[in-house]
Amino acid sequence: MLKFIKRNNKQEKLQPVEKENQGNIVEFSKDTMILKKNQQNIVERLAMKIDETAFATDNLIKITYDLADHVEVQMDSISNVVNEMGTYSALAEEVFANTENSRQIAATTLEIAHSGNAAVTNSINAMNEIQQSVIYAKEVVNSLNRKSEHIDEMLKVINNISYNTNLLALNASIEAARAGDAGRGFAVVANEVKKLADNSADSASQIAKTIQEINEEIKNTIKAMDDSMLKIQEGTEIANNTMVVFNEIIDSVNVTSKVTEEINEAIAKQTASLESVINSTVDMTDTSNKVTSLVDIASLNTQYTKTSLNILGEVSKDLCSISNKLLEEIETVDFTENALNISINSKPIEFDPQLAHDQESAQVLVNIYGSLLYIGSTGEISPGVAKGWYVEDDGVTWVFSLRKGAKFHNGREIVADDVKYSYERMLSPKLKSPNTWFLEHIEGASEYINGRASEVTGIKVIDRYRLSIKLINPYSGFLLNLGQFSTCILAKEDVEKGKLTGCGPYTFREITDEYCTLVAFEDYYGGIPYQEKIIVNYRNDNIVEEFIEGKYDLIAANSKEEFNKVKNTDNINIYLSDVLGTYYLGFNMESNSIFAKSKEARQALGMGINKKQIIDDILGELGEEAKSVIPARIVDNSYLPKVSYNPSKARDILKKEGEYGSGKTIKIIIRDEPEDTVFYRMSQYILKDLDELGIKYEVKKAEVKDYYTSSILSNCDILVGRWIADTGDPDNYLQPSFNYNNPTNFTRYNNLQVMELMDKAKQIINPNKKIEVYKEIQNIIMEDSPWIPIFHPKIALVSRKNIAGARMSPLGITNYEDILMESNN
Repeated sequence: MLKFIKRNNKQEKLQPVEKENQGNIVEFSKDTMILKKNQQNIVERLAMKIDETAFATDNLIKITYDLADHVEVQMDSISNVVNEMGTYSALAEEVFANTENSRQIAATTLEIAHSGNAAVTNSINAMNEIQQSVIYAKEVVNSLNRKSEHIDEMLKVINNISYNTNLLALNASIEAARAGDAGRGFAVVANEVKKLADNSADSASQIAKTIQEINEEIKNTIKAMDDSMLKIQEGTEIANNTMVVFNEIIDSVNVTSKVTEEINEAIAKQTASLESVINSTVDMTDTSNKVTSLVDIASLNTQYTKTSLNILGEVSKDLCSISNKLLEEIETVDFTENALNISINSKPIEFDPQLAHDQESAQVLVNIYGSLLYIGSTGEISPGVAKGWYVEDDGVTWVFSLRKGAKFHNGREIVADDVKYSYERMLSPKLKSPNTWFLEHIEGASEYINGRASEVTGIKVIDRYRLSIKLINPYSGFLLNLGQFSTCILAKEDVEKGKLTGCGPYTFREITDEYCTLVAFEDYYGGIPYQEKIIVNYRNDNIVEEFIEGKYDLIAANSKEEFNKVKNTDNINIYLSDVLGTYYLGFNMESNSIFAKSKEARQALGMGINKKQIIDDILGELGEEAKSVIPARIVDNSYLPKVSYNPSKARDILKKEGEYGSGKTIKIIIRDEPEDTVFYRMSQYILKDLDELGIKYEVKKAEVKDYYTSSILSNCDILVGRWIADTGDPDNYLQPSFNYNNPTNFTRYNNLQVMELMDKAKQIINPNKKIEVYKEIQNIIMEDSPWIPIFHPKIALVSRKNIAGARMSPLGITNYEDILMESNN
């Protein structure tokens, strides 16, 4: 067997091992052991990744079959639509014919109504003529009545004459008797005169009686004429009302005719549209047939891929067998673990993954605690503990299948009950996790968080290796949430003992105030990590110098000075990465300061902060001036106006808003960190800008671990903050900082419209429409200005030349399991 030795001291010179091999002396460098270990790990991880690809292919095959089924259903639906459209088209034509008949009937009705209207007009005219005739006859009768009264007066005269004649005749008779024989002749005359007078009186009486009868008839006639006049007036009124009715009928018929014409036009257009729809559905049928064909081809190709993966899996097994036999020929003696030294910015604040929400904690914990899904260096999801998943037809119920044999660090197999337990622990009101919003979209989560339910009803264990998660409504970003370290899977039996046991690629060996030691988990479901031991050092003041001196193998350069120093160092790799995050100046929106009350004052302060100077002096290539609170890679902000540095205008607005007359001192909180850190230096530049604006302030420092606690933030007016995305999903970025109900909303910004729009965006499937809603949210937040965005960070991940696989995701996270030490030099 071949042998080599590695010394414990890294600086000691290797003492080669000699072995006689067919008469030759074979000499090995200590890098041979590293290469041997790397080959073992690579072969094993290759086999694991092939299995994961096979999982994904199985999912793809299932999705392809489901797609084929849905296309077939869609084709049936299209056929039904075509049939219904044909029926509807026939009904439309029938309606068109009926409306045309209605139009003709309406036209006939209109003619009849016009004729009736004319007849009523003639009746009214005849009534008017009769009324005039009656009035004239009444006047004639009245005239006759007046003349009969004159006759009566004449009869009175005749009666008077008759009376006087009788009186004269009497007197004449008396005188004739007195005259004796001489008066006899006169007596005869007097007697005749008397007879004549009596006859005249009798005739006058008869005439008076007749006149009286005529007068009675005249009164009756006048009364009859008055009654006739009333009837004529009633008839005229009825005729007028009839005319009004006919006019209304005419108007209604006209409206009916107009509506009928509009209906005809609409039906004609609708018929044309139906024909277009039918043509479109025919096109859809053709397209669906093509899709079916493509699905068949995709299914066939996926099956080819599956077959190829099976063959590749067999080849990997052969490779593994041959590699193991080859490596067995290289016998090694025991050696100390080869450790990779890494430095991060500061000590993690929290080691409980379901309570942690800071970047430093995330960097360590993401390598310890595994989740249902896995987020790689590109920010995309892939299989984690779950090997496959799909959404049911309701669009809200996700079913996950777990890997059989995946284990916790304590060696126990992970089952579906563990997932349910872990999610309910995170959502428990007792834990008070700031990360519950990751899972709040699950049905029943809200009731469980508020203590109104004993379990989360939306999480169902189907069997040992399967569970379903039902959402309130469709939400495309939900899968990304399940890939977070906060939504990790924990072993219940250890949690109950006060120990947090995860299932990630590494386990904790040691945790101190200066560093933590991670060791590879050999039974990790994703394949044993390349590097068996990693020492994560918490940042000190001389990180770059100590990297150059060889203390560290991997660091992250965050400042201009650090980056410029390492750029000129030989034998290094630099991985420059944009980070989806924002450094900002935030306002406590529930304080009593002018900045909490006036958005104009907040916007003015934004004009008074010299962002360019902060970036030029502190960051250089590692910062980009922020136009929005949201990074442009998440939501486009190119259309937003740039806020130019203008302290003079800022002072004028602040004076107008009453800042200088209030007499109040603004309380500012900054992180108590070393003076060379980005946070501390940025804070000093901001304080200098506030001095130039003439703002009175009081500075309070807080330990990093206490900085974002409510007791600290509630007693300040302004804070210097940072938010790094957990995923590239806009909702994932906005919810923690701008939903008032989340404890990670450190400014206590409260805008109901923003929260409603965030809920609305979750339910939109079309990505273009969704992003327009997020732009609307962005506009509102920028108008309200709860933050003054300063810059979006970039990080330079710097490693030695012998290090491979060191990459940083857009979320600022490095997956240690992918880091490979190629040699010891």
